[in-house]
Amino acid sequence: MRKNWIPLLLALGGGAVGFGLRKWQLATGFEPGTGLAVPGAPSALALAAWAVIVALAVVALCWPIQDQMAWDRAFSAGRQSTVMVTALVLAAALLLVAGVIEAMDLPAVMAAQAALTVSESPIARGASLALPPLRIFLSIASAPCLFFWGKSIYNVGEKGKENLGLLVVCLLYCVWLISDYQRRAADPVIWDYVYEVLAIVFTLMGLYYISGYSFQIGKPRRTLFFCLMGSFFSLVNLADPHSLADLFRGGASALFLATHAALILEQPPAPIQPAELETEADDHA
Repeated sequence: MRKNWIPLLLALGGGAVGFGLRKWQLATGFEPGTGLAVPGAPSALALAAWAVIVALAVVALCWPIQDQMAWDRAFSAGRQSTVMVTALVLAAALLLVAGVIEAMDLPAVMAAQAALTVSESPIARGASLALPPLRIFLSIASAPCLFFWGKSIYNVGEKGKENLGLLVVCLLYCVWLISDYQRRAADPVIWDYVYEVLAIVFTLMGLYYISGYSFQIGKPRRTLFFCLMGSFFSLVNLADPHSLADLFRGGASALFLATHAALILEQPPAPIQPAELETEADDHA
C-alpha cells in the first residue's frame, strides 16, 4: 500500500466504522418512548470520540503536504484517468437521480414544506416554499456541471481555470443546508441531526476549496481536510433514516470529495527549479 493513500483510507475506513457506531447510537442512544437522547450514552460518546480521533489523524497526516498548489498540478493525476472520470460521472448521476426522485415526489415535499411555514409571514412563507423546487433544479443542473468539471480534469487544460460549474454545486449544498436547518430547527434533540449538518457543512467547505483552484492558487491541506472529513461525515450520515433523494445526494458527496482527495494525494513530485538544476550540475562537476 502506498503511503500517500493512508489519509484517504483512514477517512473512508473511519467513515465505515462511524456508520456502524451511528447505527449503534440510533438503536440504543435514544429513549424509545420520547425519542430524547439518553444522557451519557456509550454509543454517542464513542462516535463523538471517534470523529475527533479521525479529524486529528487527518490533520497530522495532511500537514506535511505542500501548502499551495496550482490547478493544473493539483489535479494532474486525473489526466486521462478513466477511474477518476468514471467516479465523477457516477457522482453526477447520483445528483441527477436525487433531483428526479424529488421532482416526482414534489407535491408531498411541498405539502411538508408548507406545514413548516404555516406561522411565517407571506414573504418568508413564499421564500421557504421556493426551496424545494430550487433544490430540485440545482440537483439536476449540478449533473452536467460535474460532468464538464471531470472532463476538464481529464484533459488538464486551460478550461479548468475560471470554471463556474462547481459554484452551481456549492449553491445546491447551501440550499440543502438551509432546507435542513429549517426542517430541524424545532427539534430539541441535537443528536438527531448533528451528523447530517456536519456532512453538509464539510461537503460545502470541500466544494469551496476545490472550486478555489479555478480562480487562484489552491490550498491542498485545507482542501484535503474538508474533502476527507466531508467523506467521513457523509458515510456516517448514511446510517440515519433519510429520503431516497437525500441518500443519493449524500452518496454523491462522499464519492466526489473522496475522488478529489485521491487526486491531490496522488500528485507527482514537484518539478525541479532552474536554481536547483544549477546546484546539482555544480555538485557533479
